[in-house]
Amino acid sequence: MNFLNRLYNLKVVQGAGPLLPLLALLSTLPYAAIYLLNLWGLPHYQFFPLPLIAVGILAKQRWGAEFRGNLWFRLFRSLLLSAGIGGTFFATIFASPWMGFFGFALCLAGWLAFRQDESSDQSLIYLALPVLLIWQPPWDTIVTGDTILIQTLQLVSARQSSQWLDLLGYIHHQPGTVLEFSGRSFGVAEACSGIQSFFTVLCFGALLVVFLRRGPLHSAFLLASCPIWAILMNTIRITAIPIAFKLTGLDLSHGVQHDLLGYSTMALAILLLLSTDELLIKTLGIMSLGSWIQRMSSASSPDSSIPADGLRGRSKWQAVLLAPSLLLFAAFFGIQVYDIKESWGRDRNVIDFFRDEPVLEMTAGDAPKELAGWPQRNYEQETRSRGNDDLGERSDLWFYDAPFGTAMISFDQMFPGWHELTRCYRNAGWQPVQRVVIDGTEAEGWPMVIVHMTRNNERGFLVFSEVDRAGKLLQPPGEYSYWTILQERLRARLTPSVRGALFSSVAYQIQAFVTTYEPLSDDEQALVLQRFMDARMHLWNVAQKRL
Repeated sequence: MNFLNRLYNLKVVQGAGPLLPLLALLSTLPYAAIYLLNLWGLPHYQFFPLPLIAVGILAKQRWGAEFRGNLWFRLFRSLLLSAGIGGTFFATIFASPWMGFFGFALCLAGWLAFRQDESSDQSLIYLALPVLLIWQPPWDTIVTGDTILIQTLQLVSARQSSQWLDLLGYIHHQPGTVLEFSGRSFGVAEACSGIQSFFTVLCFGALLVVFLRRGPLHSAFLLASCPIWAILMNTIRITAIPIAFKLTGLDLSHGVQHDLLGYSTMALAILLLLSTDELLIKTLGIMSLGSWIQRMSSASSPDSSIPADGLRGRSKWQAVLLAPSLLLFAAFFGIQVYDIKESWGRDRNVIDFFRDEPVLEMTAGDAPKELAGWPQRNYEQETRSRGNDDLGERSDLWFYDAPFGTAMISFDQMFPGWHELTRCYRNAGWQPVQRVVIDGTEAEGWPMVIVHMTRNNERGFLVFSEVDRAGKLLQPPGEYSYWTILQERLRARLTPSVRGALFSSVAYQIQAFVTTYEPLSDDEQALVLQRFMDARMHLWNVAQKRL
């Protein structure tokens, strides 16, 4: 107890805030760091160092005395901290960096809630907002909430752009998120629609909120305007690309001119966001909403700030309560560090963060000229901007003449971990009807996904598998519930497969796609599956020699 008392009364600890939320925050750091390292592979989240650095600087500048607040604020603060500790507990149990960062964000909010902003009567809890926006919200067992948001914004931007082009008299067709013109099509993918700019606008809005100390209502309205300005920005950007190509022959979808167009529309969105902030100041002031919301958010009371001398008078039993907490947080930290060490040792040959992975050079001759009686008719290569995690940086496509139509075999690269291919086909106007995961024991050792799709009068039959750079076959997510996934992960908690999943590594994808106007029979589907498995093994053997 004497040790805990001395620890509690250290000046550095008193300056950092109450010890319990500080220890809770420190126990989340290993998995939070892995989450951020994996997040770097997603181009629409590569802004995350900016809010982290900004929050750190603002916290240092505004760090004040300990903040108490009224009863409701203290209850809310305790709930935040409890949820953060719970998130860290489940993250440690299920070896989930994603859940670990959730615990980190809530523990950070709980820790900041114990400190007063030295320039106001509020706590510093508002500084946790930009950090919380970095967390990927859940949606279902296949995709995350930000993925759904990206797809929605892509579709809305494409529709708005199509309407603008109609009004301007440009004849085109819009299947999904593709704008097709005579002799040229423009896909509204992440790289060329600037959809990552939405997250940048949202980040700027969050930083604006915390820098200017806006109230909760003001902040909610300002952040709600971010999707509106992002859609407008992307619509202008998408519309400008085909118009410039038609009028001048200038291709704004690639190269430096594409980047300049993106920076220009981004600047427009930021100016509109600043204008919205000024409008909200005037509107909320006239309606007298901002003042009472601000007073409520400060949660102050006559004893809201505790002098430093008062901290030393706390009873010894508070220090005693730190003992079990200290052991619990030390266990969290130790288990996470051990998992990371084991995962690093398992994949040390392929884990190299921030390294530019080389794209494999595939050629027309890498696929069989004849695939079990199907002659190869054509070969195409598609390259995209670096960092496009939706479509990949490169696709090599071989087209074969099948008895029931054209079958496409494609080798796609590279993706940050598992890539749900159905996203791309949704953006092209296809609607999945059925998705089935085939276990590796039934598919020559390779797990694969079979998807039946429709688009207008067309039928699509898609099969795909994925493998990482180390040759590890990636297990597709199933359609079962979160509870089933957690049960499976808990059963395999101490196996290398779970620890190896902590780090996301480069993934390669092999797919087969057949379009028809009538559903394929069972025999025809079996034929496609067998040809796919033959091509899959052949192409991966070729690729391995070039790794």
